[in-house]
Amino acid sequence: MEIFHTANKSLIKDMNTSTILQIVRTKGPISRAEISKLTGLNPATVSSNTAGLMELGLVRETGIGVSSGGRKPLLLELNPEAYYVVGVDMGTTDVAVGITDLEGHIHRKITLPFGGAAEPEEIMGIIGQAIRMVLDESGMDTERFLGIGMGIHGLVDPDKGVSLFAPAFQWKNVHVAQLFSEQFGLPVSIDNDARVMALGEKWFGKAKAVSNFFFLNIGTGIGSGIYLNGELLKGAHFGAGEIGHIRIASHQEKPCFCGKTDCLSTAASGPALEDMARKAAARGQAPMLAELSNGELEAITGELIHQAALQGDDFSIRLLDQAGRHIGDALSLVINLLNPEMVLIGGGVANGGDFIFRGIKEEIANRSMQHNIEHIYIGPAGLGDDCGIIGAATLILRSVFSNPNQYST
Repeated sequence: MEIFHTANKSLIKDMNTSTILQIVRTKGPISRAEISKLTGLNPATVSSNTAGLMELGLVRETGIGVSSGGRKPLLLELNPEAYYVVGVDMGTTDVAVGITDLEGHIHRKITLPFGGAAEPEEIMGIIGQAIRMVLDESGMDTERFLGIGMGIHGLVDPDKGVSLFAPAFQWKNVHVAQLFSEQFGLPVSIDNDARVMALGEKWFGKAKAVSNFFFLNIGTGIGSGIYLNGELLKGAHFGAGEIGHIRIASHQEKPCFCGKTDCLSTAASGPALEDMARKAAARGQAPMLAELSNGELEAITGELIHQAALQGDDFSIRLLDQAGRHIGDALSLVINLLNPEMVLIGGGVANGGDFIFRGIKEEIANRSMQHNIEHIYIGPAGLGDDCGIIGAATLILRSVFSNPNQYST
């Protein structure tokens, strides 16, 4: 027989407090009376809970609203700089670490290269160094920080805080959250890098008003975050969104660091484009790139390819267009399968602008069901290059806003 448990008073209070805090975050400045109307909570409950939030420093009074009869109401808003969060965006070649406030604004950040390091101890050491640097530069006490959120390359178990498999480094089962929690004495929350980018876009970017969207990250690898009916999809074993490892119809047997061949990442990621451009320049098939790089093939980067395309270089234009078409082909499968309202594209390769987006959109139009693309938005993400840091920080912010009373002393 199914047993139903009645929520106790403490749980109800936590739920009410969380609801009120979310409303202040998304709709503030707002009066207590408006909160009462929106939530259906009685005015006394709203006043009691907002008093608790003000005591925590999360909410503050700001200005006076318009009266609908009687005394003009005091307005409430989020106090964004009451506390801060550390956001860590771990890629395959470097790590970016930033400090954000409660509204996701970055106050300072630093990027450190991995410099060829691959062992977990080396990578974690560099990440720890970057975190320590931004904390020291902030000049703030640790008490001002609510935690450390981390977007990690590869397969991640966010519940246990473990990096299950990092394909670029070939490591397995690294207890990332425990390591940094012990090192810095702060709560640590981790997830896959592309998923936290999707989370950041949902809270602070272009996807705030939608419930079904697909976020594609195209950088040193290709991954994605999927929102379905307002929920971030993880998969049965945390492998949802690994679109970079679907096979494309190239038949070139290009090896991927996942162990397979001809994955999407081998044709459209940043390193893949750079490799193709360097080989073409070495064969004399990309003279402008050779000229712009002064003959130094290692100097041919994604940025240089885009620069050449802007100058009318046929090879660079074709290369970016081909990558866009591979991406568009993969996205058409996603659109037909999931029917999202929005497809957001971030990462360094997305900076290729129309050179890459034209091919993406044309392939999607050619290969997707017309019904599924009639009202879809396809375009660049809203948070730009800071998406990873902001998304990682949002892991902690999500916890704070879901249960702010956990931070009361």
